[in-house]
Amino acid sequence: MQRPDLATLACVNADCQHFGRTGQGNLTIPKVYGQDGIRLLRCRSCHEEFSERRHTALFNTKVSEAKAESIIDHLDEGCSIRATSRLTKAAKVTVARLLKTSGRHAQRFHDQEVQDLRPRAIQFDEQWSFVKKKQRNCGPEESHQAGDFWDHTAMAPDSKLIVSLVVGKRTQEQTQALVSDTQSRLQKGHLPALFSDGYEGYEPSILEAFGRRYAAPKTSLVGRPRLDIMRWPQGLAYGQVIKSAKGQFSDGIHLKVIRGKAQLLHTLSLLGYEKINTSSVERQNGTSRLHNQRQVRKTLAFSKSHWYHGWMSWLSVVQYNFCRAHGSLRIKDERGFHHRTPAIASGLTDRIWSTREWLLSPILGG
Repeated sequence: MQRPDLATLACVNADCQHFGRTGQGNLTIPKVYGQDGIRLLRCRSCHEEFSERRHTALFNTKVSEAKAESIIDHLDEGCSIRATSRLTKAAKVTVARLLKTSGRHAQRFHDQEVQDLRPRAIQFDEQWSFVKKKQRNCGPEESHQAGDFWDHTAMAPDSKLIVSLVVGKRTQEQTQALVSDTQSRLQKGHLPALFSDGYEGYEPSILEAFGRRYAAPKTSLVGRPRLDIMRWPQGLAYGQVIKSAKGQFSDGIHLKVIRGKAQLLHTLSLLGYEKINTSSVERQNGTSRLHNQRQVRKTLAFSKSHWYHGWMSWLSVVQYNFCRAHGSLRIKDERGFHHRTPAIASGLTDRIWSTREWLLSPILGG
């Protein structure tokens, strides 16, 4: 395979003037080594020597790039660690170690690439799974590392891009982390329409992340100063899909406008929807269960560690955003159909990435 262009790489020495800066023309290749033709790079400015794999998922690993790509592709196609080991003829510990390094790299890669977004809308939802054992079988001492785990997801329905992911228990803190992280990835001042289910943690989290903070009026009373006042920003639209149930059966759906009814209706018409919904993110939940064996409801491949559970979720997010063409995003011209990934549709890239490309994509300044 052709090696990455030198213009996409940067010096890794934090004391160098070209640290983390690509396209400076300061890198040379004094040596090529290994079965994959890995290049040893040298910076003309600081004379630092480092492998081109530095700050990538495959740094300091002896697994060939082709084998590593095959392992990741098998994991992302619904294979467990043991099944991947059998199919790729790799040791189980090798598969587990590669899942660990690639999962960590996937999260940093997402943080680096998914920025400055301008989606029309954002849909929030949580997807249930479990780690080690079901919640009813967990004792108080293991409640933080086992039992119910949720993938809190934010998706842009117009591009199908997964904007943010938070893996953990279903709590107010995790919901706040999801909404705040989503807001930090938007262009400054951009306010998309927001949609969520009826979970009570969303409304205060959205107000905290998107709201405007005003100083409370001063009083002559003695005592603690009054807390700042949080107000909804002008132009923010937010609607909820509230599902009620009796026992294990659905009892109906209620649609509720929290803020900005006119703006919500306008956004829905642009998206081609007739009413408030979270259909895109819920459909993606089904897709993730197909590709991530750990999230299947009845399986022997469930996660035994919450760390590996999170790494696999992040790996699936990057594969979904950058490597997998989405059927609803294809466009047609006089030459035929052009397939696009969510990252292409949102303007983050101009091509469909291979698994090997993002595994070898360095985290700049990391």
